[in-house]
Amino acid sequence: MRGAMERFMTLGVASSIFERTDRTPDGVAAEWAARMDRGELTGTERAALENWLDADPRHRGALIRAQVIWQATDRMAALNPGCGSGTPAVSAPPGAFMRPLPARRVPMMSRRTMVAATAGLVLAAWPDPSREMGRFYHLRDGAPRSIAVAGGSIRLDCFSSLLVGVENARLLAGRCVLSSTHEAELSAGSLTFRSQGRLEVAQSDTETSGLLLSGSAEVIDALNRKRFVLTAGDRIALSEGSAPRLFHLTTEDLARETGWERGVLELQGMTLGQAAAIFNRYNVTKLVVHGPAAERVLMGSFALSDPEAFARAAQAILHVEYVASRRRLDIF
Repeated sequence: MRGAMERFMTLGVASSIFERTDRTPDGVAAEWAARMDRGELTGTERAALENWLDADPRHRGALIRAQVIWQATDRMAALNPGCGSGTPAVSAPPGAFMRPLPARRVPMMSRRTMVAATAGLVLAAWPDPSREMGRFYHLRDGAPRSIAVAGGSIRLDCFSSLLVGVENARLLAGRCVLSSTHEAELSAGSLTFRSQGRLEVAQSDTETSGLLLSGSAEVIDALNRKRFVLTAGDRIALSEGSAPRLFHLTTEDLARETGWERGVLELQGMTLGQAAAIFNRYNVTKLVVHGPAAERVLMGSFALSDPEAFARAAQAILHVEYVASRRRLDIF
């Protein structure tokens, strides 16, 4: 997650943040949170931050939100993937209990400082969402979930994090599909997507990508100051330190790419070990493939919610054996 956030800063604070008029307060605040976590601000950076905070009262709340989310997303790797809870964790806006920033000088608030500042505080009630506030979702292992957003809905994949505002949303990690009947906005990394139809967006530590499944979409690359128009089947990918890449997917590629949303795993040349890792993302019952069986290849379409049916198919087709126990399927 840190690598993804740090990509925001590669052009320098003054040029990459403040000269981009298409950035929302939450987007700019996310960049500041990443920069402040890396170390002490320079004099120029501190002056730029203070000017931005003074420019709009909403900016202070956006920065506090970004710092809390920066802390929360850094904990995702420590979450236990075997918990079996597919319920998204929803955090209401932290502005009700975070201490306010100073009127002028803004000290560097690291994760450790932020945790200390909020330790022992009890939240009595969350304020209602508004333009100032967002909803933070983190989905652990389990089935994807749908979330209502302005203009449509977002289907959030497991092990993904999303910040939803009144008029737009930001994918912080993982992947999702935005479905909208009129133009809706979704950001990830330095890319902002404005689409009508269905759009899959993914965010990893090293790459941000968008795939238009249907309809139309405009992509704004704030890092490279470029705009792109996508048609159905087009994918844009932006990796750290490289220019955006555009390519077109076939109908078969699209079906495989979006199988997770339909609850289907399409296997074309994937080993049992690789397939087991995907099944384990979505299920309490885990597949454990031992020895040479891990390199065997199985073709076909399988329901992601039924790992035992997959184990039975592997047994019948590849003549491997499997043993079922509580929350575990061992394949030999």
